[in-house]
Amino acid sequence: MTDPRLLILAAGAFGAAVAEGLAARHPGATVLDVSRGTHPSLWPDSDLIVLAAGEDREVLADMVDASAHAWKRPWFAVQAGPLDLRCGPVVVPGRTACHQCYTRRRAQHTAPAADGPRGGTAAAPPVSGYAPHHVAIAVGFAEQAVREALAEPGGPGAAEGIGATVRSFGLVEGATSASAVVAVDRCRRCRPARTPESRLERFAALAAELAAVPGR
Repeated sequence: MTDPRLLILAAGAFGAAVAEGLAARHPGATVLDVSRGTHPSLWPDSDLIVLAAGEDREVLADMVDASAHAWKRPWFAVQAGPLDLRCGPVVVPGRTACHQCYTRRRAQHTAPAADGPRGGTAAAPPVSGYAPHHVAIAVGFAEQAVREALAEPGGPGAAEGIGATVRSFGLVEGATSASAVVAVDRCRRCRPARTPESRLERFAALAAELAAVPGR
């Protein structure tokens, strides 16, 4: 593929800085400021969607995830929190777990708060300050994610295993990590249950194909 057409949705100062750094590597990229909100009808066609923000923007991320699955376009988020930078999961519709699976898995494995249910943590405030090297690390993660999102399975830059990679950098200890997201069984977005009607349609199509075989 030639240089991919990236759509970068930037929210906040950190998101704008990451978007600027990533767009500099991809001249055909389009950057939209979504700090005050947006709608998929305003987004131009692209090969890949990136959400860059200085905080968790779960409502916006879910909007992007739903649109990406409807349009069959890969996407990922780059977000900064008080303790870490996160890039991912790299969602490839039809191939990997979706963002909803990621949020459900994260809640499942988050230790319960002292005064709340498991995964029920309060939203962290947006990042108001950041160092230049934090932006550089986030852009580097994003560039790896771009290659993973657009690579053919087994090709250069492709994810190992099941994909949906989440890359993170701990702002306290300075360590990096990467992990994959396992899809939730029968997730309505990326693993819908096969209905009896859909199975009957497949059997009917198979019967028609067999009936058309010469000599039967």
